[in-house]
Amino acid sequence: MKIKLVTFAPHPNFGTCLQSYALNKVLREMGHDVEFIYNCRENPKWRITDYIRFFIKKILPSKVVQQISEKRENLPHQNSEMPPAILTLPDNKFLFLLSKLPFYEAIYKRIKCRNVQWKKVWRFTYEDGNYNMRRIYTHNQYKEVVNDADMFITGSDQIWNPYCGGFNPMMFLEFAGDCKRIAYSSSIARPEFPIEVRERAKVDLQKFKYIAVREQTSVEMLKSLLGRNDVKLVVDPTGLLSRDAWREFGERAIIEFRLPKEYILCYFVGERKEYRDMVYDVIAKTGIKDVITIDCKGGLVNYGDGLLYKKGGPYEFVYLINHASMVCMDSFHATIFALKFGVDFVHVLKTKSEENVESQNSRMYDFLGRYGLLYKLYRPDSEEWLRPIDFDMVNRKMKEEIEDSYNFLRFEVEA
Repeated sequence: MKIKLVTFAPHPNFGTCLQSYALNKVLREMGHDVEFIYNCRENPKWRITDYIRFFIKKILPSKVVQQISEKRENLPHQNSEMPPAILTLPDNKFLFLLSKLPFYEAIYKRIKCRNVQWKKVWRFTYEDGNYNMRRIYTHNQYKEVVNDADMFITGSDQIWNPYCGGFNPMMFLEFAGDCKRIAYSSSIARPEFPIEVRERAKVDLQKFKYIAVREQTSVEMLKSLLGRNDVKLVVDPTGLLSRDAWREFGERAIIEFRLPKEYILCYFVGERKEYRDMVYDVIAKTGIKDVITIDCKGGLVNYGDGLLYKKGGPYEFVYLINHASMVCMDSFHATIFALKFGVDFVHVLKTKSEENVESQNSRMYDFLGRYGLLYKLYRPDSEEWLRPIDFDMVNRKMKEEIEDSYNFLRFEVEA
């Protein structure tokens, strides 16, 4: 079966890397010919204020940028004034012609691999045999992909969240013609679509033969929106691979320093003052002094005055979680890996306000609630997060969900 996999392309948000890797690997192991289709996740057109913000970040010292970011976080959010960006399918014929030149790949690699971390992401994506990648530049290439496909599968991560980079018609398979469409663990991460894109999303999703998502809130919302009762809750693709498989994956890491005997690992996708306060609180209450922060997307904060590790890639991310004594994170996928490896953790929500239109909190309430772990959400006025996890109970529950999700994925593809 020729399957075209559509989700976010790998970059230094390691959850994004690993969910696509896991789904791709599982489908390959089922015996399918899987090709990863990506278009570099086109950004919306920038406004003048976007350019001003960009140059300010380049000019000002990093500490000043952090202070500005923290002040913005504390401002009241105006939901009605924040419509999502609407992306378009790229049709860049000039880049397509450049891509045919013999030196293009070498130049593209040099541009992308601007530091050690990006070199590791590049190795993971293009050199280690983890993917069969096809980059899309023009509308004609979309037509070629459709003619070469038996089906399209949209993968996991927040591909349907219009506030995660914008409403992306590629992730809704608007180009796929009459081809069979399946969604596995696709995430909206919000309780509903904003009014600006609701009808468009409805039209797109009605064309999917099977829809499986990773949040119960999305199940209920899509049932109501689409008027269908077959929307399925499944685990994230990273959950489909065994603990041993992920440990073997992590052994491919290249760690450039000696690990402490015990350490707190920090992995934060966002940046808030509350994160730093939490890490100091965790140090004080656990007695674990050594802290390693693995950089995500160029983060600048060295949490807990420990080691800021800026050279980590996907393999190092998995390895460091596996060997940690405690993980502090705001990351959905870091939480999954901590549970997979039986490592204690405390999770901080990305936004304080539930009314913030960009809030992704619903997915964490949903996920942790399924395992009775809502107490692992950090609150500065409580020590409840110190309560140990009953990993035997969690593992039993996860095993049931994983088997059900795997069987459903096989059914989706073969039906």
